[in-house]
Amino acid sequence: MNFNRLCAATLGALVVALPGVAQVQPAAEVEPLNVQAAATAQETPAPTTDPLASAAAVYATYHGDVTDIKRNSFQSSSDIQAALRTLGGQNSEQLARGWMAYSALVASQTPEFRAALRDVEGFYGKDAVVRGLQNDTDYAHSLHGGRAAVRSALGAVEADSQRLVNTAAIVKEQAYTLQAQSWAKGRIGDSGNLATQLRASSLTGRPARNGMVSAFSAPGIDTVLVTAGSQGATSVWENVSSSAVSIRPPESSGTAGLPDSNVAAGKKPIADRIATLAAYRILGANDTGATPVKSALTEKQTEGCLTMAQLNLQQCIAATHQHFEVPFCIGEHALADVGRCISKVSQ
Repeated sequence: MNFNRLCAATLGALVVALPGVAQVQPAAEVEPLNVQAAATAQETPAPTTDPLASAAAVYATYHGDVTDIKRNSFQSSSDIQAALRTLGGQNSEQLARGWMAYSALVASQTPEFRAALRDVEGFYGKDAVVRGLQNDTDYAHSLHGGRAAVRSALGAVEADSQRLVNTAAIVKEQAYTLQAQSWAKGRIGDSGNLATQLRASSLTGRPARNGMVSAFSAPGIDTVLVTAGSQGATSVWENVSSSAVSIRPPESSGTAGLPDSNVAAGKKPIADRIATLAAYRILGANDTGATPVKSALTEKQTEGCLTMAQLNLQQCIAATHQHFEVPFCIGEHALADVGRCISKVSQ
């Protein structure tokens, strides 16, 4: 274990062509975004002093909305607009911080990594270790178990990414099947204004639901997180809907986890941040809402990718004319693009 290193650190525009369209129905005003209460309730999050739990709850809220949309096909233009508002209203900074927090929480469950940090803490003291983590972003990742911790986090995120891509395919397929429905061939109206509304919503973002905040603060959350990072685990969110008040451990898919070498070129700084945040969690530095934790949660590469996904969604919506075209935009940019953004560290 590199104690000397710790001492040094302590000091120092999309076009969509859909075939087989029948006669276009008369133009109609866009119906109000009538979102189902269970899917979009804007709650005031329960107070918590843990910035990792608070941020992860935003990520969990997004995935709960994804589950609702995956389970329920579109039966009206209001359903489509509700899904668009729900997924298209994410704030890229908040969502990026959320996936970083969730990744760190998973990484913090690795036994050998936890033991290594406790050894260092016992030798130098908690405050000195926290200062060392601030000054050397690679330190936590280099500890015994650090690479395994990051690997478990990347495996959990890869499962989430695949779930989003799979859900995107289901949603995009409806852009074709809905052409047989007369209501779906109706004209949207002012699609440019709809895109403008999406942009305004994304600047504010969607708050975490109380149920998800409570779930990440519950004593049993570590049982879920340790399973999420195990080899072959499916996505934690597969059975978590917007109305969920708890999170269950995922099932095993029977496949192998990601190898240690799967941190992509140029993405090591992100992996280092995940390990550092996990170390803060293990040491309890997150319990005070510490500035180091909040600072490490900021990750501009993924945030930029998510921002571009939002812009592409808005441009796609602005180019739509009929209701059945909108699911393609949702699937491609509010789901698949997000999945690709969060998986870039392990590509």
